[in-house]
Amino acid sequence: MEKLLDVKEVAKYLGYTQRTIYNMIDRNDIPFVKIGKEYRFKESDIENLVQAKKVKKCGLDKVKEIEDPFKKRLYFMGVLTKELKKQGVEPVIVGGQAVEFYTAGGYATYDIDIAAPSEPVGAVLSKWHFQKEGRHWVSVELDISIEAPAFGLESKQLERLTELLIDDLKVFIIGVEDIVLDRLNAYVHWNSKDDLSWAKEIIVNNKKSFDWDYLKKEADDKVIKKIRNLEKEICTCEKD
Repeated sequence: MEKLLDVKEVAKYLGYTQRTIYNMIDRNDIPFVKIGKEYRFKESDIENLVQAKKVKKCGLDKVKEIEDPFKKRLYFMGVLTKELKKQGVEPVIVGGQAVEFYTAGGYATYDIDIAAPSEPVGAVLSKWHFQKEGRHWVSVELDISIEAPAFGLESKQLERLTELLIDDLKVFIIGVEDIVLDRLNAYVHWNSKDDLSWAKEIIVNNKKSFDWDYLKKEADDKVIKKIRNLEKEICTCEKD
């Protein structure tokens, strides 16, 4: 006769709390038999659940298991993009996370800044048990913090997005020239010297395909002067 497990044993077997097992019973998410007032589970059924979990692990479950913070955030954005796509929304990574991508991890950030309508983003994150803390949505369980102010990108920016494919999940990142312009604006108008350094590093890392003409076209007069100096400096170093 096949061994039957009780709730405590199944919880330990699956790595869940006993309360989670009872919730699974209520939702009929787990095969069980009832003997008197007690729930029992066939060991073979539980092992099948374990194997199915290994095969199907994806989405938020997979986010939890990714140790590298940068890869975790990118994969999470793939999951979020897939969910928001159902509503016709495609969030775009901007800010520090975009800088981290274009500097190949040279710049480090903790949170994710995205350009997207705040209402649908908030609805999805609430469903995923994120908590609103000021400007950010935070999940301690996933170790993810995300800021989604209610603004979008201009059509010319949307035409220049970088698109990544991560395990069949799409992730969109603001174009390299647009994030450089964002950093140069911060340097020129707010005297943020660190942003100048990161702008230079982004350009150097992406110099083969970098569009200087677009950058100069979109910049204001004060920023154009700095762009010309940077172009001369970087191109001269490349020749040397």
